[in-house]
Amino acid sequence: MLSYIHAYHAGNHADILKHLTLSLILEHLCKKEKPFTVIDTHAGSGLYALDDSRALKTGEAKSGIEKMINCSSSVRNLKFFDIIQKYYEEGFYPGSPLIENIFLRPGDEQLLCELHSTAFEELKNCFYNRRKECKASGKNFVEPGLHKRDGYELLKAVTPPKIKRGLAVIDPSFEDASDFEKCGEVISAVHKKWPAGIIALWYPLVAHRTSEISMMKERIASSVEATEPKILDIQMEIKRKEDMTGLASLYGSGMFIVNFPYQLDEQLSEIMPELSKILGDTASEWSVEKR
Repeated sequence: MLSYIHAYHAGNHADILKHLTLSLILEHLCKKEKPFTVIDTHAGSGLYALDDSRALKTGEAKSGIEKMINCSSSVRNLKFFDIIQKYYEEGFYPGSPLIENIFLRPGDEQLLCELHSTAFEELKNCFYNRRKECKASGKNFVEPGLHKRDGYELLKAVTPPKIKRGLAVIDPSFEDASDFEKCGEVISAVHKKWPAGIIALWYPLVAHRTSEISMMKERIASSVEATEPKILDIQMEIKRKEDMTGLASLYGSGMFIVNFPYQLDEQLSEIMPELSKILGDTASEWSVEKR
């Protein structure tokens, strides 16, 4: 929906789970010299000021980035932590487009979609500044393709991409029940066209959408033909589901990954106990399930 602006939620617990998982996938892709493509269907603004009035209004960064920065856990050894710490010290939190771009090498490609006018202008400004910073420091910069367009439409239009090795990141607002059905339909169609592509879907855990979440997952899973597990479902609950009421009922989030990289399940099984302890309360729970 065009009413959704991620600046209100930047750096919260859901962002931490999403971006940590994304970083691990990108590290895997970078292990080989072969180039890869990243397609981000709901890119957002790219970079978020933590003192922005929208971020301060919700205070959600306190449940995510601030807990991470102040932790003494071994998660501090992850490359993801180095990235968010750098921006946090400057008063910012990096979104998925910026994190993706940091991993890219010459020959890799990045396509970013954002339909919201304000967020799209902020996204353009984010990469204008990154281009200047990289030029000034002599660092490599891969110019992304920026598209003010429906991300689902572009994803279906460009798959399989010219560089077939790669990743699609899907992170819609999920404000309407129809968003879950749309995700299931699009991912099933894209996987059929691009069977080797990694598809990483972030989804919310909300008490009033349990059936929609389940049906979305089942539709995606039914489209993936495999003799061994190809889907990884990661969930982190930081609050008790039964304590959440009304529409503002986010009690956690998950990542549903088609064609997950080798050993990603083992990596996350080691990380999730600590991450859950850092971000959650005494009732926090996590799971890493192969399907």
